[in-house]
Amino acid sequence: MRDWGIEQKWMSVLLPLLLLYNDPFFPLSFLVNSWFPGMLDDLFQSLFLCALLLFWLCVYHGIRVQGERKCLTFYLPKFFIVGLLWLASVTLGIWQT
Repeated sequence: MRDWGIEQKWMSVLLPLLLLYNDPFFPLSFLVNSWFPGMLDDLFQSLFLCALLLFWLCVYHGIRVQGERKCLTFYLPKFFIVGLLWLASVTLGIWQT
């Protein structure tokens, strides 16, 4: 894993999230008459989409800045912006469910 590029490291995060994005708990909605399966679906969809947004932000900014990627100056502003979007999307999705 040390020799992996930035895209390969991100794919190791995005591929499991893609499986969760596909709503693996859909049959649970037929077995349980509750808001819980819908909440899980909203949570997983917003998690994948925000992780994908974070990936593209980091890749394109990494192309522009050809140097050291320090956590505080490179990743923290992106995590803050995407975290706010994730919080808003989870809140609205659960509220709608």
